[in-house]
Amino acid sequence: MANNKLSSSRVSAADYDEAFEYLYTAGMTDGLPVVPPTLDRVHRMVEASGRDSDESVGDMAPAMTEATIEKIAINAVMAGCLPEY
Repeated sequence: MANNKLSSSRVSAADYDEAFEYLYTAGMTDGLPVVPPTLDRVHRMVEASGRDSDESVGDMAPAMTEATIEKIAINAVMAGCLPEY
């Protein structure tokens, strides 16, 4: 069984609009619609990968920060991907 412990920071939002505004203000979207990366959605995406959430696949441009399975799952959720993808 893969490690499914998530370590990314979390924020709360009252509704989709508040979540979208937070993500936009934080520079996590270019203004196009995003799916809020809830704990449940991210857990399902990580689990579908069959890999440990903290497994690194290397550094990603442009900031050259570590890309873990968890971070990739969060971005996939925000892009509207489903776990089976």
